[in-house]
Amino acid sequence: MTEVSGNIVLVGETGAGKSSIINMIAGTKFAQTSSGAAGCTFQSHSYILPMHDRNYRFFDTVGLDEGEKGTVERTAVIANLYKLISGLDDGISLLIFCMRGPRIKNATHQNWKLFHDIICQKKVPTLLVVTGLENEENMNKWWWNNRRIFEDQGIYPDDTACITAIRGRALKDGRHAFDDHYEESQSKIFNMVLNRALFHPQRVTAAKIDWFYKVLRSLCAFFGWPMVRDAKVIRDIATLCSFSPEETRRLGKELGGGNCRIM
Repeated sequence: MTEVSGNIVLVGETGAGKSSIINMIAGTKFAQTSSGAAGCTFQSHSYILPMHDRNYRFFDTVGLDEGEKGTVERTAVIANLYKLISGLDDGISLLIFCMRGPRIKNATHQNWKLFHDIICQKKVPTLLVVTGLENEENMNKWWWNNRRIFEDQGIYPDDTACITAIRGRALKDGRHAFDDHYEESQSKIFNMVLNRALFHPQRVTAAKIDWFYKVLRSLCAFFGWPMVRDAKVIRDIATLCSFSPEETRRLGKELGGGNCRIM
């Protein structure tokens, strides 16, 4: 069995470039890039990738898309959250927050609060990676021109990388239009991940089931979900999460003390 040194979660809305960053780290086409179709929040795929003789598990995770906060389907979201947390045996060593530039969307702030504040409880080092900047003459300058907008929304990443995640069209000499930007971007991602995940790992908690319940109570308040008393909803969630009868009873009991109650 492959030994994993830590879990790294990539999050962002559909088309933010998460899968392209996975492929950049892998050095080959490893993850399927998005076709543009939105997925369900917290849906994720995991990949084990080697970095400097250590293996890390990367989670390519779907966040909220533009204007989606009030329309997400509760049962599926809760089930996907549980599956994500269940896969984080050692907690989260690093959060990579992805967005596509140059326009900053409302979903950016919502996803930051959802993952950095609620799921990671502000305890996990978080990197901001802005993709889609291949047409910028100086990619690094984009952050300094827009930094104040992020800070005004309470977004303070531990480190940032303004990159391109594509090589662009093929040229006659065999290279591609954005090869130089791409290789610069690849170097940025490697250096950030190695510096933060290898030397400064932080984990939320070892008790993942307790973490799940704590996060779920905050999640209900975030989405504005009403208290739930319908037994069918309980059964649906329990089935999707593969809960035992005891875990199902505990789910109702745990949530009964918060703003969202399932019992």
